[in-house]
Amino acid sequence: MTDVRKARTILQRASSFLLLLLVLCSCDGTLFHSFRSVDGGWQRGNQLEYIYDGSYINSGACGFYVEARTTANYLYKNLVVRAEFLNMRDSLLSVDTIPLVIYNDNGRRTGATAGMLYQQKSEFGVLKLPVDTLVIRLSHIMPDDTLEGVADVGVRLTTLR
Repeated sequence: MTDVRKARTILQRASSFLLLLLVLCSCDGTLFHSFRSVDGGWQRGNQLEYIYDGSYINSGACGFYVEARTTANYLYKNLVVRAEFLNMRDSLLSVDTIPLVIYNDNGRRTGATAGMLYQQKSEFGVLKLPVDTLVIRLSHIMPDDTLEGVADVGVRLTTLR
């Protein structure tokens, strides 16, 4: 009976160690990562807002990605997003147009999938951060007034390496 307890104790400790190791290794320099749901299609002019408090950065710049989860209803090869970057006082710092490739030249979806949704991300960009809070507003600039097939849109800020 004591051998079974020892084995169980060793397995529990090993599991705890592996979980800790997984948590430590998963820290890939991500400062901020957030998604907003787009229910019933993404309407033109519907801005998705993300607020980063700037608490984890000291270099004044970070890496920036836009991410999207799309369904089979998405009709276009690319998703083009307008990104506005503002400070806490709502002063515009910069504006950028960011394309995400949804289908490659062979007509195959890009990105990873876990069932019904495909997740794509934009190319890496560098973003200069304000001293205070950063507000990011995203809107689509596609031809349709209501963009079908987009489930969520996200922003990821990372440390520069």
